[in-house]
Amino acid sequence: MTRQTAEPLEHTSLNPSYQSAKNLAKRVAEGELLLEPSYQRGAVWTEDQRIALVQTWLRGLPAGVVILADRCTDKWEAANNGHDPYATGKGLWACVDGKQRLTTAVKWCNSEFAVPASWLLAHYVESTEDTTDGPYVRFSGLTTVGTRFVERYCSLLVAETRDCATEEEEAAFYLLVNGGGTPQTDENMANAARVAKGS
Repeated sequence: MTRQTAEPLEHTSLNPSYQSAKNLAKRVAEGELLLEPSYQRGAVWTEDQRIALVQTWLRGLPAGVVILADRCTDKWEAANNGHDPYATGKGLWACVDGKQRLTTAVKWCNSEFAVPASWLLAHYVESTEDTTDGPYVRFSGLTTVGTRFVERYCSLLVAETRDCATEEEEAAFYLLVNGGGTPQTDENMANAARVAKGS
């Protein structure tokens, strides 16, 4: 395998911005944002991971970057036999990285899972459900004020690229951003959990 390229690398400008989880979920529901291009992996997060992401949002912590490929470009249209992305029904944007976080936004906003009600101010919560861990709240169980809080403060950093002209180029981008990381080992996570508990 060689890492050599025929031409020097081109710098990719991603235009990062924070976008509300609710708005991103709406874009997915309306078919504007494609979560499952052919190169993407399936849903792999557990409910515990989804709940942890909502906690991250509520605390105002960064949750990694979501990378979207803009398919409404002249490059895309030219490389796809002049097919306008609006006419293909395949999404105007494709999720290159961050599918699990976007899927969590969709599931949270559709009330498909609940989080501890104690994480929110009491006047943000209208209805709860009993669990073995105490009362939990779904998105649909928030008050109007609670919903507005979540819509305003639960956001993801989204970087948008206009440089991919084909799904193959998107897949190459996917491989680049996902193929080089070193997964956390169980030992690393257990150590961090031990430190977090003060032991």
